[in-house]
Amino acid sequence: MTWREQLLALREQGFDVLDWLSAIDDDGAVIITACVLRSAEPARSHLVSAPAPVASVADLFPSALWHERETAEMFGVRFEGSPDPRPLLLESGSEPPLRKDSALAPRLQPWPGAVDPAKPARTQQPPGTPWQ
Repeated sequence: MTWREQLLALREQGFDVLDWLSAIDDDGAVIITACVLRSAEPARSHLVSAPAPVASVADLFPSALWHERETAEMFGVRFEGSPDPRPLLLESGSEPPLRKDSALAPRLQPWPGAVDPAKPARTQQPPGTPWQ
């Protein structure tokens, strides 16, 4: 069953609200598209995931359009048949910043706080980098 078929089947079962849609960069090579659908009566939720690229579901869940545009921009996921594939924030053609294989500009530059001026013998790592 395809991504779109799964979401359509769940909508027919009463999951009528798309709560969240994004992507997960598993290892830099595989991107997983995921979303959470909710139903009000009875209150329940369902997580659906599939490897990217996937078909757009903006016609099934109108709130999906914004999520699809953000996911496409941040992870480089293509939503086939999207009614509005324009980027939200970045320039068109920019490298997807949330991919694990993307080099973030702040990490490419020397960090100005590499040495603690109060304790010159101790060095510091930039925020967000693993400890060595």
